[in-house]
Amino acid sequence: MKTALPPILLLAACATPPPPTIAAPTLAAHVRFLSHDLLEGRGVGTRGDELARLYLATQFEAFGLRPGHDDGWEQAVPILGITSVVTAPLAARGAGGTAQFTAPDDFTAVAGGPAASARWQDAELVFVGYGITAPEQRWDDFGDADLRGKVLLVMNDDPAGDPDRFAGRTRLYYGRWSYKFEEAARRGALGAIVIHTNASAGYPFQVIQASHERENFWLPFRDGQPTLEARLWCSEDAARRLCQLGGHDLDALRARAEIGNQPPVPLGVRLALGLDNTQRELRSANVLGVLPGSDPALRDEHIVVTAHFDHLGIGTPRNGDAIHNGAVDNASGCAGLLALAQACSRLPVAPRRSILFLAVTAEESGLLGSQFFCANPTVPPERLVANFNVDGLNVWGPTTDLEFIGHGKNSLTALAETVAAERGRTIAPDSNPDLGLFYRSDHFNFARIGVPAAYFKAGREFVDRPEDRRRMKASYTTVHYHQPSDELAPWWNLAGAAADLDLLLACLRRCADADAAPTWTPGDEFAARR
Repeated sequence: MKTALPPILLLAACATPPPPTIAAPTLAAHVRFLSHDLLEGRGVGTRGDELARLYLATQFEAFGLRPGHDDGWEQAVPILGITSVVTAPLAARGAGGTAQFTAPDDFTAVAGGPAASARWQDAELVFVGYGITAPEQRWDDFGDADLRGKVLLVMNDDPAGDPDRFAGRTRLYYGRWSYKFEEAARRGALGAIVIHTNASAGYPFQVIQASHERENFWLPFRDGQPTLEARLWCSEDAARRLCQLGGHDLDALRARAEIGNQPPVPLGVRLALGLDNTQRELRSANVLGVLPGSDPALRDEHIVVTAHFDHLGIGTPRNGDAIHNGAVDNASGCAGLLALAQACSRLPVAPRRSILFLAVTAEESGLLGSQFFCANPTVPPERLVANFNVDGLNVWGPTTDLEFIGHGKNSLTALAETVAAERGRTIAPDSNPDLGLFYRSDHFNFARIGVPAAYFKAGREFVDRPEDRRRMKASYTTVHYHQPSDELAPWWNLAGAAADLDLLLACLRRCADADAAPTWTPGDEFAARR
């Protein structure tokens, strides 16, 4: 026989609803819309871009959030689109003869600045190892070499042999291809060629090839900003052939570079290339919704939750499909952002700090939307106290662990470990620290302005058929990443994503309610920026 609750206890039970949870069907519904063919891959500045922004804004409005910008739900982001066409293939000559390289089989080339064309006729090629200048690491790949007007051949990684330098196997920003191009421009180089390997990039060359003759996007160039005439990637085989033309062995050059502080090597190779660039100005926007904080003393502080909504639009057909739907990357992340926003909006009492839900544009083009926001924040930077980034959800099933990208860099690590332990789960460090994932999504721009950031990725310890699930997860990067086949599929199991987001929701709430804001670990590369 059941005993009725006393009226006072019954009222208390009714007044305290269970904490909100994330539902897998809700996530699937958001993904289904955002990755639908009607949005045509959500390319920057396209109709699909506008539809995605409208969907996100109307969802924020339905949840009862407030517009996060003075102009409403959107922060306009000015973008320069540049489409590059190879008009003369990369040609090389040296003591070992001549060679011609085909795009995109051997290389890809895009504009590295605002120039209308690049015309290389007799450009000198110089090998610069990792292309890194890092005094704090006691490392310099350049010395006193004058590299103005030359083309640099550079490795896509940072040194990993010494645990006391460059964090060992954990890649720093020095190892990112974007740093290589930036440093080459600062040196006055004409262009740079990054050598692709599967190990250093973390994805196959077909991902690089997908950018061939595709429009690339930039924020407007600043006066005096160092630029290159062209940014190139080449296959490892093409790099080997380039070196051989000058009588050099690529493996020997790379082994020499591992020693450190070796001067650049003129390869005795001259290059020719033709590149024409078509420019257009377009606009996209970030979408912002705010849940105001409930504590008068803390509500001016904001925690930012980010996810990028853009993808690659329409490209070269593969198996008859040209639409890059970007279901995992990052319709799923937007679904997570919306689910978190809805869950927070349903809380009986809002968290003490305000929460800014920020869907950013042009992540695939170099983190441009978050870069623009961090340069033009709607909240004073010192009042941005933490960033939780959602980029790709777990579509393979529940795990007992959850990977934390940037594990140990700030106090959000300890927070996540506490929350996970309460749920019988564990927080694992990045399983691929050599890929530099901390520098590859939007949280990086927040870290650069001193905001402690957390970025969770799917774990590896699957509850059901772990080996099969791990193989499926690995195949996403090798087969579907940045390909038209990244689509919502019947086999998706979003129960793992829902559990991961529940954990993230708890971290978000505790961070928003804590007396003290998160802090960087003393000595971290971003600690001094706070």
